[in-house]
Amino acid sequence: MRGEHIRIGLLGTLEVYDLGHPEKERLVHISAAKPRQVLATLAANADTVVTMDQLIDELWPDRPPSTVKTIVQTYVYQLRRTFGEASRSTAGTTILTTRPGGYLLSVPKDNVDIFRFQDLMDRGLAALRLGEHARAAELLRDSLALWRGPVLADLNVGTNLQGLAVYLEEQRLEAVSARIEADLAGDRHGEIVGELRRLVSAHQLHESFHIRLMQALYRCGRRGEALTVYQKLRGVLDHELGLEPSSEAQRLQQEILAGQ
Repeated sequence: MRGEHIRIGLLGTLEVYDLGHPEKERLVHISAAKPRQVLATLAANADTVVTMDQLIDELWPDRPPSTVKTIVQTYVYQLRRTFGEASRSTAGTTILTTRPGGYLLSVPKDNVDIFRFQDLMDRGLAALRLGEHARAAELLRDSLALWRGPVLADLNVGTNLQGLAVYLEEQRLEAVSARIEADLAGDRHGEIVGELRRLVSAHQLHESFHIRLMQALYRCGRRGEALTVYQKLRGVLDHELGLEPSSEAQRLQQEILAGQ
């Protein structure tokens, strides 16, 4: 099992697959919590050296044990052995190598879902800027389809992985918003009203979703409902943040009012 035959999923529970199995891809079982946390940290930095200090900070952010480096070395050894047993070879020693000051997981970034997600999202945003709305919607849907749940949902993560999880969730919401923008530009407003209502309910301070819902409702001829969405947005922002809706939301409200 070489590094290019490993696929790792972080967008949900941590999953590791051997793609080089002769019959079909096979799940590689890694059950212990700390080695899984080490692997997640290495995978989030695939093909890049992760220092011993980074691993220690992730595993023990407060008070690391006195034998901390030996413990990390043991976890790395366990991961190498797991990779080797899965492939019945010495692949573990080439997939996960020791480098000066740390370790390198030699898995292509394309084989780790967080990097595939980011690439598809970036391409989708670029297509949207070019006015290629159908292509943008397709790419953004493909990026969002990689998500199986919250990032590393089955791990107790440290500061570094928690920061990654927060960042990726923000990126996911941006991808959703952009995909909806592409759908609106493609005259699919009637199809996305229900989805937008769910998003507004789940993310009450995410103004973009309120704006898109207003647009979708207005294009469906539901002017009164669109204005109600604006009033609810205004109430939530005032109550939670002491703010007024953005200039974009206010302009849209005026456009809807003027369109009587």
